[in-house]
Amino acid sequence: MMHMWQLIKLQLKVSLGLSALSWYRRHKDKRFFYGIGLVLLVVGSLSPMAWLYFRLIRTAYFTALMLGQPEAVLTMSLLSSSFFVLFFGSIYVLSAFYFSRDLSFLIPLPLQPRVILAAKFAVVLVNNYIIVAPLFLPALAVFGLNQGMGPLYWLAGLAVFLFLPVTPLAVGSAAILLLMRVTNFSGRRDALRLLGLMLLMVILVAFNYFVTSIPPGEEADFIQGLIAGERSLVNFLARAFPPAAFATRALSAPLPAAALNFLIFTAASLAVLPVISFLADRLFYRGLIGGEEISARRSISARELDRKLARSSSPVWAIAMREIKILIRTPIYLFNSVGILVIVPVLLLVPSLARGGLAPLLQMFTNVEQRLFLNLGAAAFIGVMALFTPGASSSFSREGKMFWLSKVIPVGPAQQIKGKILSSYLLAFLAVPYIILFTLFAVPFSLSELLMVILLGAALSFPVITLSLLADLLRPYLDWDNPQKAIKQNLNVVLGMVAGGAALYLVYLAGRLVYAGGAADPFVYLAVLVASLILGAVPYAILMKIADACYQKTGT
Repeated sequence: MMHMWQLIKLQLKVSLGLSALSWYRRHKDKRFFYGIGLVLLVVGSLSPMAWLYFRLIRTAYFTALMLGQPEAVLTMSLLSSSFFVLFFGSIYVLSAFYFSRDLSFLIPLPLQPRVILAAKFAVVLVNNYIIVAPLFLPALAVFGLNQGMGPLYWLAGLAVFLFLPVTPLAVGSAAILLLMRVTNFSGRRDALRLLGLMLLMVILVAFNYFVTSIPPGEEADFIQGLIAGERSLVNFLARAFPPAAFATRALSAPLPAAALNFLIFTAASLAVLPVISFLADRLFYRGLIGGEEISARRSISARELDRKLARSSSPVWAIAMREIKILIRTPIYLFNSVGILVIVPVLLLVPSLARGGLAPLLQMFTNVEQRLFLNLGAAAFIGVMALFTPGASSSFSREGKMFWLSKVIPVGPAQQIKGKILSSYLLAFLAVPYIILFTLFAVPFSLSELLMVILLGAALSFPVITLSLLADLLRPYLDWDNPQKAIKQNLNVVLGMVAGGAALYLVYLAGRLVYAGGAADPFVYLAVLVASLILGAVPYAILMKIADACYQKTGT
């Protein structure tokens, strides 16, 4: 047990960078103040979204209050927190358990698998409080302040906050341990694991929807039951995550019942830990060892080798292909970069299929009176997918300590940046097949419209990609110990999304201004195109100007 706590303490220090932060603070290093300022900048940029979420929680509270069940707002926040922890935490678990650089040092030590995974689990748990805090704490504050709750409520709320991510993270850990064990026998294990992880995410989305949805045609009876007090909204919502009901009553019920529900919630959270310990001892090494095996490749003849060496390609294309190959060879990178392109269609299609097919949804698009809005919406879909794909905003950071290779290869920094832009476009254009499917099965685009949509989508992606690359070039995060941190704990990803989102908003304002002036549709398209190119050309010019200097000082 002593070894476990020591390892947990060490892992937390390394993961959170506490030792380095303390050293910077004691020596008044400028990096300490730079880091604090950067965190404040990120928090400030996200504050409008936080305010909108807080207003949404207040609206939900007063709506539930009219039904006589104001505690339902707590259940909603508990469910959303648990879902996001299960969704994103599972990806982090995969990276921490199986792709951390320190595993080669920890495995030879006389430590049981459960001890190593306990330390890894603790690190992932602490990092997931960043997800839980903005989702749960506003609801806790809205309910507590409006209900006039006392000190015991706030203490219980803090305890619920600390235990909340344990169960969904344990479920995700169990799923990852099983996935890695059953996929370690194939030479295509990386592809199988990526497909398995995506399938797990799809199952989570579908399960969450079907469990918490109201059967078609029964909406009126359901609402009437809520108004009459015959049906508990808390129980209905908590079907997807039963511990949420116990946590809600622990915070809202009278004291004896609250204490009992709190004990049940706490016991349920702690009960899953022995299960993870049991699975760790039996599955961890088997999944890890299988993942480290390398299959022998086919030998090639001298003639074939000469032919391969004789081939040449442009430096920009070679760098782009290198970026894509790095993504493919690292399932964590690939899932984080293209997973959103799988999940978003699922989120759109599952509710539509569950409510009687896609006909109503397709009818909605068919009834759009102006093709202008439909074409711009399709182009915006490509731009938004580029915004939520962290391929560009983590491009330099993903190289990690191997960045020195980029400094010594015979390709200049400017050419490398162009290759990274090209690879980011290849990822963004993965949204184009959805547009083509949309035009085949929903609202037909003419060939000219389809080409225009793709062109405008590429233009909208330009500022998103260049701003994201600029953010990562200025301060690449190279000193990470597992690949997940290069994306999930990389502030550059957030900065890139904020900057790219601001650029898309400015493009929207330009298009709306031209449209409000009564201009014809071609001029609106032109305004969107020109605004996108200008907003993308500025960071591109900066990238080209500072590329050499940034490459020289980075990693030294």
